[in-house]
Amino acid sequence: MLSRSRLARRPLFTPTRRLVLANFLLVLGFTATYFVGLIGCATYQLGAGAAEVSALVILLNVALVVGGALAGVVTDRVGPRITLAAALVGFALIGIFALLMPLSYPMLAVVSTLEGLADGFCGTTVSAYPRFLTARPRELKRMNSLCGTAVSVAVIVGPLIGGFVTTLSTNQTCFVTIPVASLLAAALVWATPEAPGTVTCQRASHATGEKPAAREGFWHQLAEGFRVTFSHRTLRTLFLLYFLGFFAYGAFDSLESLFYRDVLRVSGDWMGWLSACAGVGATVGSLLVLRVSSKRLTLGTLSALLLVTGVGSMIYVGTANVAVAVVGQLVTGLGFGAMRPVKDTILQRSCDVSYVGRVTSVMNAGTNSAGTLPLLVAPLVANVLGVQGTLFAASAVVAVLAVAFLLLTRHDGEKDARGASGQAPNENR
Repeated sequence: MLSRSRLARRPLFTPTRRLVLANFLLVLGFTATYFVGLIGCATYQLGAGAAEVSALVILLNVALVVGGALAGVVTDRVGPRITLAAALVGFALIGIFALLMPLSYPMLAVVSTLEGLADGFCGTTVSAYPRFLTARPRELKRMNSLCGTAVSVAVIVGPLIGGFVTTLSTNQTCFVTIPVASLLAAALVWATPEAPGTVTCQRASHATGEKPAAREGFWHQLAEGFRVTFSHRTLRTLFLLYFLGFFAYGAFDSLESLFYRDVLRVSGDWMGWLSACAGVGATVGSLLVLRVSSKRLTLGTLSALLLVTGVGSMIYVGTANVAVAVVGQLVTGLGFGAMRPVKDTILQRSCDVSYVGRVTSVMNAGTNSAGTLPLLVAPLVANVLGVQGTLFAASAVVAVLAVAFLLLTRHDGEKDARGASGQAPNENR
């Protein structure tokens, strides 16, 4: 038998590999159940229309914002390890509930809300985690790229598993993946403590003689996250790029399943197959980031990638041809897959570690809330333009906004990280 020390030296047991695998399992469980399970149950098993689907997604998005905001403060107080492990266990319990309860629209509404809270907690914490393991820009880029690749592969595998389960049983059965994946991820996270050199805001306050963060109110700490984000030029621009860039994509959440059913005229399992195509493109995109110098991970690069997603989405929904939709999903996925590690690296090197959790929560809150208004408007617009016309118009808006950000950032050179206090930490250089 191999000794424990020899096992610990194996690549799988390094903090990076554990975090990457946990990322994979987290996203696998969610992607197998969100589109194919939650939306699929509403669209195919309950015959829901655009308004009913929109309501489910609105509940999830609002809960995402709340969960992400809570997670940012908790992560900066106690660290990502405890926060993420606890959230993953909660996710597992939600999956069991969704699997065992009788299918109804109220049940899906409850599940949508709870999944949003859990995913908000998990998404914010796992995005902040790399900064608690290293401060070196090159290592941050590598870790974020590998985590992005894991997410992209999960986007392939998750919907495929969901689609496969659907062919054997029903959309509701997809929820079995959540408890299995989440509990495995929780075990990996629990074995991945923060690096000794990192500090939470609580420990940092004790070290400087300031008021302990744990004694500060939640709203005060949350406000600090907004202050840091909007007082830092790079972080402020990053927030606006994601908020405005993802604003139009809210239309997809409420209308995409109807596009499959009424325009492409494919069965429910195709929700999994086409989503997997986006995952293939995203895997390629995240791996390409590994080949790019960390100095080139700039706001201009991020704007160009947003343009790729907009053009890809226009291809995706531009016809009623499934083959063209596949190409569009591949291109769209390529853009999204590269965007995540670029965004996370820019954020982490632009923010002091004691604020990473809260700044990440502000960023995620912006992204998640951006799609809420389109969710309300999209069904009304679809009555005029049709489902396909509305989705194509939304994609075109994304492309136009991306061009605007490209023009805005073309003269801006990305600078090395600056701490939340305005000081550039030496460890980030």
